[in-house]
Amino acid sequence: MSKKGNILSLSMDADIQEKLKIVAKKRNVSVSKLVRDLADKFLNEEDNVDMVILKVPKDFRKDVEKLRSWLNHRTEAVISTLTSIKE
Repeated sequence: MSKKGNILSLSMDADIQEKLKIVAKKRNVSVSKLVRDLADKFLNEEDNVDMVILKVPKDFRKDVEKLRSWLNHRTEAVISTLTSIKE
């Protein structure tokens, strides 16, 4: 992206902004770059794709059975939701 790109001003909750700062720092990029990448990724998704994002509790990393049970429960919820969507 050139230095003369368009400027967009955003308003967001402080906790979201803080999360963006943390992730940007971990990835060694600016918050602006991270937001551009997120927007680009979101906008370039194929129209015939439903995106499902799961936030998995970190405690389950060490307990395979808890993780399996948690994922099975979420899988059923995702299936139920996706199959009930009216196009």
